[in-house]
Amino acid sequence: MSSTSDRQTGRPRTIDPAAVSLVALRMFDERGFDAVSMDDVATAAGISRRSLFRLFPSKAALVWGGLDEFAVRFTDELRVRPASESAWVALRAAYRVGATFPDGTVEVTRHRLRVIRANPSLERGGEAASNALTGVIERFVAERDGGRVDDLTTTVRAHALAAAVSAALTWWALHGDGRPEDVVDEALGLFH
Repeated sequence: MSSTSDRQTGRPRTIDPAAVSLVALRMFDERGFDAVSMDDVATAAGISRRSLFRLFPSKAALVWGGLDEFAVRFTDELRVRPASESAWVALRAAYRVGATFPDGTVEVTRHRLRVIRANPSLERGGEAASNALTGVIERFVAERDGGRVDDLTTTVRAHALAAAVSAALTWWALHGDGRPEDVVDEALGLFH
């Protein structure tokens, strides 16, 4: 039986979700997603299993946890693009801003994209966010170009851009040494 002097006093330790995610993503990238358990992640991160599940309800959540910031940066930038810009110029600029990951998250993002690429079943976890972002693009293109959201041209352009950016970011994660925003911008430059 432990005495009261063995208990920690003061505020409980704060757990940094980004640090835990990085530990998990490194493990998934090195050993394989299926080979690493949540118990393995908790042990490596130095936290309890219970704390891990409070932060991330599943292994997939460890992978998808940080990509929402991309969508926020992208949509915020679209909102402030000048009305005089063509849809193409505005979207290219917004994608560059969206892909400008803060220095502290570049490594996490690289591992995240590599793990997703190596585990196609994980792609389903990002479908909702991807579809929502494509919907934002469709609405933006329709408004900017005076078309309809369900026009073939609008739909194809939105999906082609989303696919090009996804491919560019995945290429960067696997092969690129530079910044992700530069790779995205270069990839979108291939369209013009």
